[in-house]
Amino acid sequence: LHCVREPVDDARWREDGFAGVLGHVGKQPECGEREVDIGRRPRSTIACGFESEACGEQQAVPNSYSDVPATSRNRNPLRRLSTDHPAIIKVGRVGWFAKGVVYLMAGFLMLAVAAEASGWSKAPVSDQQEASPTGAIKTVASSTGGTLLLVLLATGMLLYAAWRVVSALLPGGTDAEAILHRLGYVVSAIAYSAFAVSALALARNSSEDPDGNTQVTDMSESVMSHTAGRLVIGAVGVIVICVGLYRMKKGFSLDVNDELNLGGLPPTRLRWTKRLGAVGEIGRGIGFGLVGFFLVRSAVSYVASEATGLDGALRRVATEPWGVFVVVIVGVGFVAYGAFCLLTFTRRRLQAP
Repeated sequence: LHCVREPVDDARWREDGFAGVLGHVGKQPECGEREVDIGRRPRSTIACGFESEACGEQQAVPNSYSDVPATSRNRNPLRRLSTDHPAIIKVGRVGWFAKGVVYLMAGFLMLAVAAEASGWSKAPVSDQQEASPTGAIKTVASSTGGTLLLVLLATGMLLYAAWRVVSALLPGGTDAEAILHRLGYVVSAIAYSAFAVSALALARNSSEDPDGNTQVTDMSESVMSHTAGRLVIGAVGVIVICVGLYRMKKGFSLDVNDELNLGGLPPTRLRWTKRLGAVGEIGRGIGFGLVGFFLVRSAVSYVASEATGLDGALRRVATEPWGVFVVVIVGVGFVAYGAFCLLTFTRRRLQAP
């Protein structure tokens, strides 16, 4: 069986996925073959792109979770899980749906804060209605059927946290960028696990009142009470600001395809899906940047109360003449990102950094 290796055109891969690329390359084998499922973008394609069974030979296939010899798959249970049990991946996608719900609700709470600060809305937004993921969880708790909804939401967030852990452990790149991505996945898993715990605590006891702003302030005060604590808080603040800038960069460059298989989407829908994700990334980036700014200011002034969560940062900014505009951008961004997650959760795929 003769196969020809050809380089993959990046633009064509982004638009068509592997199936579109495969349709442009050489002939298929004539003996009993089965198509190999390829989930990630390969560096090159094989003209046949098939695994031959009747001929008693296995063709080399591109760089993906199913492209390595069986011995390698057996040595890596996570890789084998993703290829041999696709149903588990489908369950994991529920986590992305839950993430979308949290972002969507948090975004609407942010817009309510902006409306109150601008005087456009007469309905007061109490401090209990945090404009943050924690606030979204508390809003669910106060709704009809809140206990059941909280359990479902917590389950989804735990599934998302598990997805992030698996992504961090998948074999892949070992350069600095890949390591940073892995660390980011771990931090994300910890954060969403904490959100899930808060949701379950509220479901068990409605008198619980998690406060994201207080948690950040208390953490900062505890850390700054130790030697070099100010440096630690300042460094964390700088890192959070850098994460925000990175998110904004991804948004402005329409780089929102990570862990997504958008192949087969009509061009118009693909374009608007990317735009929705881009607006979301920009809003998220500004939100991260605000939290990081107040952490740095807390370290510089040596005042722990300067450190605050996302809700506190937005409320402080909203008191400035230009602040309402910033809060609106973040709120719209969170709503857009939530909608983006809800619209694309069925197309999510595990991807190593």
